[in-house]
Amino acid sequence: MIKHCSHHGFFRGECCICGASGTLVLDEAMTEQLGRLVAGALRHFPDDLGLAMDPRGWVDLMALGDVIHKRHRWADRNMLVALVESDTKKRYEINNDKIRARYGHSVNVNLDHPENTLPYLYYGANEEEADRILEVGLKSASQRYVHLSTTPEKAWQVGTFRTGNPKVIKIDSAAAKENGIRMMTVNDDIVLSEPIPSIFLSTLPSKDILKQETIKPGISKSNTSKY
Repeated sequence: MIKHCSHHGFFRGECCICGASGTLVLDEAMTEQLGRLVAGALRHFPDDLGLAMDPRGWVDLMALGDVIHKRHRWADRNMLVALVESDTKKRYEINNDKIRARYGHSVNVNLDHPENTLPYLYYGANEEEADRILEVGLKSASQRYVHLSTTPEKAWQVGTFRTGNPKVIKIDSAAAKENGIRMMTVNDDIVLSEPIPSIFLSTLPSKDILKQETIKPGISKSNTSKY
């Protein structure tokens, strides 16, 4: 659920960081419905909703507000802003009268996030995927960019969504960058990349991966939603 604190703004869960219970903005069902629609609009099918998306992935905030209100009469622009500002994963961003998804696109966009500076990045996969990736390189079948993790632990955690015993692939991102492969930093966890040839990839030994939960205590299940 999403609530509003008079001192700290929108937040997810039962209580704000200050302990206030806050005012309810969206319950769990509403958050899920609105999240699905916004994800589709900003990542996958803006044209189907009549939204004009520029090459950097931006769409008009008011236009998106009109779309969500037509689909869900209870929804308004304030709820859209609440969804964005309360999201701990920072999936979306608002800039004046524009809004966009920061990652996860299947539509063809050319994002302009800051250049990655980490010398190594990581990708979690199941054993069969890992063998294939090491042979042919790392590319995305359904998304515009390859989504990489900034640490082995985070890559392992992502890999657990595919298998119970994920393999972590190590990317020599410094060498890849020298060879013209563009990589962009989205946040502390995610880096977006163009396809990466196998020459820059290797398998990270399991003993080098700390298998630990990366979800911090106190963050509710709703905060880990894929929307």
